[in-house]
Amino acid sequence: MRISKTVMTVVGAGASVLVFAGCGGGGSDSTSTEAQAPAQGATGGALTIGMSDYAFSPSDTTTKAGTVKISTPNQGQLPHELVLLKTDQSPNSLPTLSNGEVDEEGLEAKGVESPGEIEDVNPGATKSASLKLTPGTYVMICNLPGHYKQGMYGTLTVK
Repeated sequence: MRISKTVMTVVGAGASVLVFAGCGGGGSDSTSTEAQAPAQGATGGALTIGMSDYAFSPSDTTTKAGTVKISTPNQGQLPHELVLLKTDQSPNSLPTLSNGEVDEEGLEAKGVESPGEIEDVNPGATKSASLKLTPGTYVMICNLPGHYKQGMYGTLTVK
């Protein structure tokens, strides 16, 4: 069977589109192999923190200082977020507002810094962010309504 030059050009162009379509942009919801990897501490600037309904996995972890790419696969049934707050306070004793959410603005006014957060990760999706982390203790929380009150918090130690 003889294949025409036009057919080969179309097939080649289609294959190129598929290859480039697999390359995702930063920060968007995507499902990746990271979602299947077990959560563990970082060695070399990467950390995966799984999210399920009202828990982080691992809930307490350690990483090295510097720019760390944090991936947050959401294996739960609800949207979640990961907010980092640099503080020595116990993760279960942060000041809250009347609606039960952590008072992020009040903590900031008291000098508690946040290197960043990963917002609105839908169920089955993974989002990532590269954050500059300095040595110290961080509290990680999901500050969506009701999630902190349900126990969705943990600690990250940066060495």
